Amino acid sequence: MKLHQLDLNLLLALDALISLRSVTRAAEKLFVSQPAMSHSLNRLRTFFDDPLLVRSPHGMLPTQKALYLQQGVHQALSLLQSHFSQPEAFDPATSARRFTLCTTDYVECVLIPPLVKKLAEEAPNVHIDITILREDIPELALADGEIDFLLGFDEYMSIPSYLCRETWLNEPLIGILRHDHPIQNDRLTLSDLIALPHVFHAPLGNLGSPMDDFLAERGLQRQISVHSQSYMAAAAIVSNTDHLFILPKKVAAMMAGYWPLKMVALPEELPGYHLNCIWHPVQDRHPALHWLRDLMRKLIESDDAALPRYSSHE
Repeated sequence: MKLHQLDLNLLLALDALISLRSVTRAAEKLFVSQPAMSHSLNRLRTFFDDPLLVRSPHGMLPTQKALYLQQGVHQALSLLQSHFSQPEAFDPATSARRFTLCTTDYVECVLIPPLVKKLAEEAPNVHIDITILREDIPELALADGEIDFLLGFDEYMSIPSYLCRETWLNEPLIGILRHDHPIQNDRLTLSDLIALPHVFHAPLGNLGSPMDDFLAERGLQRQISVHSQSYMAAAAIVSNTDHLFILPKKVAAMMAGYWPLKMVALPEELPGYHLNCIWHPVQDRHPALHWLRDLMRKLIESDDAALPRYSSHE
């Protein structure tokens, strides 16, 4: 396949056709006639030796090859658009920009409260939208700018190497128990971990963790009796049972401020988590994103993140 044999304008047609799954709507998007778009589709089919779009009772559906091609083409077009466009100046004091973060409830608990407070002081008209991170990395949405940053632990994610990444935090794990739990030790042993029933926090629906891998390498396995996708629900369960909940230290400090819980140290050899900020290289030079990324990094590395709240049970 020779790239010089392909009219590069057809890449615009390919992206529109696969995204919209309609010859008519693709023609409208690119301001060409429907016959012209049909002609482009036929040329693409010949060049790639694939039908690309096939008719079905539910409309036009892309083939697997079309979906594969469109991902790369879409990213390439976004990169060209980024290089040809002059980034707009950004003044946080006057901007009304809306940023979208794709993340987990860890970041919602630890970073978002101090971030919103800081925005009220420095950028009162800036808005933050949160979308929940799932197992699949939203690569196209990052390229489009629909999502500005992805924030999460790389222990749970497979991050493509071409995406930009900064590791902001190596977060140690800690355990929480109800405040009057029979175990009174300040640090748990591996034997304690195995003996106690666990509540497991699984925001991405995963069934294991790096800690479980660590135990398995030593021929050990903990007793997970409850899977929860919410820190708050898991903390509520632990506060009323003999269960142990293992979670990142900053969130544990916050949970212990809201619930009748106590924190206990874990064996020192247990692995921690690495919090990453991920963004697409086509958005790398945008001044607004530089500003927000720097602000979030400073907050997550400071003592302002997830400050525990005073509670009467202490």
